[in-house]
Amino acid sequence: MRSTSRVTTTLATFLFVSQAPVAEFATNPARTRELIHETAARLGFDGTARAVAEVAYEYGKHPETAAAHMRACLQAVQAADFQTFVPAPRPAVTR
Repeated sequence: MRSTSRVTTTLATFLFVSQAPVAEFATNPARTRELIHETAARLGFDGTARAVAEVAYEYGKHPETAAAHMRACLQAVQAADFQTFVPAPRPAVTR
């Protein structure tokens, strides 16, 4: 089993709570990116916590479909090829 990064999982969580059907984003990386950005903007400052709570609710209410939906979201995020910025380490400041 391949492990996924925390960033990929977080982006898939936003896609999961976007309420878009899988057919809308499964083969369209540009639409995947749009849905994630729209959902993040809609959920606001504490959006990640709200999204995780929504996913947990869906897993509790509809466990038979939630896992398949999350797998589709993870695959779509991986196919969307997000570019993440990781800053270079900065030298320590001594005083």
